[in-house]
Amino acid sequence: MTSSRSQRLKSWIKRSRKREKTFDFAALSEQVPSESELTNPIENYYRHKARLSLPFFYRFALQTRSIEIRDVFAKISSDHGLNLTDLLAVIDSEASKQATETERKSLESTFDSETLLTLADLLANTARDDLDTHSAIRIYEFVLTIFDEQAFSDRNRLQYVEALNELERYDEATTMSGRFNINELAPFQQELLELHRVRRTAKTPFEWLEKLNAFYRQLGMSEIQVLDNESFPLLDRLTVAEPNRVEGPRISVIMPTFSPGPGIRTAIRSLLDQSWTNLEIIVVNDASPAEHRSIFDELEHLDNRITVVHQAQNAGAYVARNAGLKIATGDYITTHDDDDWSHPDKLATQVQVMLENEDIVASTSAHIRVSEEAVFRRVNMQAHFLQMNYSSLMFRKFVAEEIGPWDTVNRGGDSEFYTRLVEYYGEERVWSLHDRPLSFSRVWDGSLTSGEMSRGYFAYSRLLYRWAFRQWQWSSNKSGKKAIRVAGDERPYPIPTTFEAGQRHKKLGPFDVIYVTDFFRQAKHVDRALQEIETLSESGFRVGYMHLYSPETTVPAGIPPRLFDLQIEGRITQVGHDDEVETELLVLHDPSIGMFLDQLNSRIESKRSVVVDHMLPTLVGGEPRTPTIFAQALGNLDRFFNTRFEVAGGTADRHIQLQRLVPQSRLLPDDMVWHTHIGERPGTVTLPAGKPTVGFHSYGNKYRWPNNADTFRQIYSSETFSTRFYGQLDVAFQKFGDDSFRSMSFVRPEEQSEAKFLRTLDFWIYYPHYRLDDQVWEPILSAMQAGNVVILPPRLERLYGKAAVYAEPLEIATVVENFSNKPEKYVEQAERGQALVASKYSPAHLCKRINWLRGALDT
Repeated sequence: MTSSRSQRLKSWIKRSRKREKTFDFAALSEQVPSESELTNPIENYYRHKARLSLPFFYRFALQTRSIEIRDVFAKISSDHGLNLTDLLAVIDSEASKQATETERKSLESTFDSETLLTLADLLANTARDDLDTHSAIRIYEFVLTIFDEQAFSDRNRLQYVEALNELERYDEATTMSGRFNINELAPFQQELLELHRVRRTAKTPFEWLEKLNAFYRQLGMSEIQVLDNESFPLLDRLTVAEPNRVEGPRISVIMPTFSPGPGIRTAIRSLLDQSWTNLEIIVVNDASPAEHRSIFDELEHLDNRITVVHQAQNAGAYVARNAGLKIATGDYITTHDDDDWSHPDKLATQVQVMLENEDIVASTSAHIRVSEEAVFRRVNMQAHFLQMNYSSLMFRKFVAEEIGPWDTVNRGGDSEFYTRLVEYYGEERVWSLHDRPLSFSRVWDGSLTSGEMSRGYFAYSRLLYRWAFRQWQWSSNKSGKKAIRVAGDERPYPIPTTFEAGQRHKKLGPFDVIYVTDFFRQAKHVDRALQEIETLSESGFRVGYMHLYSPETTVPAGIPPRLFDLQIEGRITQVGHDDEVETELLVLHDPSIGMFLDQLNSRIESKRSVVVDHMLPTLVGGEPRTPTIFAQALGNLDRFFNTRFEVAGGTADRHIQLQRLVPQSRLLPDDMVWHTHIGERPGTVTLPAGKPTVGFHSYGNKYRWPNNADTFRQIYSSETFSTRFYGQLDVAFQKFGDDSFRSMSFVRPEEQSEAKFLRTLDFWIYYPHYRLDDQVWEPILSAMQAGNVVILPPRLERLYGKAAVYAEPLEIATVVENFSNKPEKYVEQAERGQALVASKYSPAHLCKRINWLRGALDT
């Protein structure tokens, strides 16, 4: 931005804040030509990311809990890069007057309604106080005025109405609920918002109770009443009004508990109040301290349907459930948390659907999270109160016999058991009763999930656990096997150490090195980090890994199976950011991870910490983009890990560039450039036999392929050699057309490993798009290490020197023929490639670098 333009915009913002005049975006655009703009690579990057996948970027923002990311959404919501404060000043200014149609059209063309509404959702879902919620409402109102309600998605509508309700703007909330047809978006949300309002505003709980019972009558459910004892919280006073007894098969209800509080009496009473009378209530005492013995004695004498089982060791709720499962005699099994309240009709409603349809093997119900005083709470991402209650799963007894018991983790096992059940029987055989609240689940600050889940945030350890069991279930089904568990068998997927039964707060001990990066398969640096992890574990280092989301990852779609395999083999340990851990060295690949790490904290103690910044290829002449401001990223990383990060470049060129981007005191010495390494041993150099084979392997980047179809055919199509490709080739087919690949063969990754594919080649040929400003690329080094002769365009000679052969596209057939006909020349060239890898890209170099940073080598 030019100086005059900057001054003009600052002056306008100042006046806008005072609401002295309205800013004319159109006039500003006319006054200052676009070519006078200075480039903002950060803003360019996140604008581009939002265009590619705004929903995922929103999910990323919720997961980080970042406050700093709000400014990014504000800046990319308009053409003028306004931060959140200035954006709200604009909105205040525009809201203070009646805009003409021309002015409205100008604003409509200036702002992106979808990004604005996503920002409003973000503010509402991560609100720290009423000011954040109010800011969200201001943005919703602005969009409604300028773009009308058609701009609002279902999520925006629900979130807007909830925000109005949170700020006690109840009349407006009611109006917008009707305008948006809220109940069509979420079952009974309008009625539940009204109940929420009454609970917050009524002087006594009886007005709320009257409303609640009216709601239950509307649903054909039994009414409830409140116990007289006002010393109890309201949730603990709920009870049945007039019991309606129903007979039928036995239902076993398993209730694990550890050091129960008064809430267990509420939970038990709600079960004894059930209209379904044929119950077996199995309370499993998970080795609670001795002072709780009296409450278990009390429960056991309360009703002959209650059985108390005492565990010898505290091992967690799912081990306790399995203990209850072993002695359950009911035809139907369900569970119940030890401080929740269930409506009297809950069990009857759930079992009835299975009695009426033998094909249904299980049913679930909905719950509402509430405080002890029955004020509605929400921890889920979607702005509606009714949510599936995983703990409510009721199933026929034979289900556990067929699919196995609960996973014996100490948290998160509900979702694993439920998804395993669905995968085994199919969704159509599991009935979801999610259109009515059959339970109130207590939310309190000390609850198990209070620090691990909140409105779009999940603790990273929980996320990795979920990916691990889901990938096992999917791979089982893909191979034609059912995903089942057998009691006593080893778990077929990895879990965090602190998820093991009885190990929730276990200290993981000292590590030699912990790797931190985004470990999703699509993340930019995951393959490099995984290769280093495997090499170091093979070399005897104790290695941990920590998964943190990167803003550079567009779509999260699974974790590399090899990472989980290494964990199952006991060669690496998954470390959560909230685990107590000590390490000699912390290595973080991808500095952009630090950009929005301003709200979380790690408990790792690291003696030395290094950020590795890799120079990724860029397009010559393309729009400058970067996801990282080093001052912000390093500051957040230092605070998050309570350490001081040093920085290393992933290439010599990047290491030089970093000299102007970070303080000199943070930059590692020049001989500590973080070169990639190739873990495979040097392959045997084999001479071409008969017709030579050339090949290339790619994983989806279109710029790794030649410029056009003609050039592609010049390079890879010849009667003098055969051609093989490996990897993800959809981009190439789209780019060059099916005809370009006639007479060529293809290998999918699931058919053969990359290393085996390379051993089938004689020549590896790579001709990227002419605009790609390339850097040292691991696949080239892998091909060299495999013993292939590598052929590249002349412009890449600066990177690989004599280790490769350089030729123009039309010369390739001749080059292949010459080397194929001269065995000594072929062997000499292949060995040059392997010598380059040995010189600075070998496992030995990585181990030496790690040991030097750990102080294990003499300086």
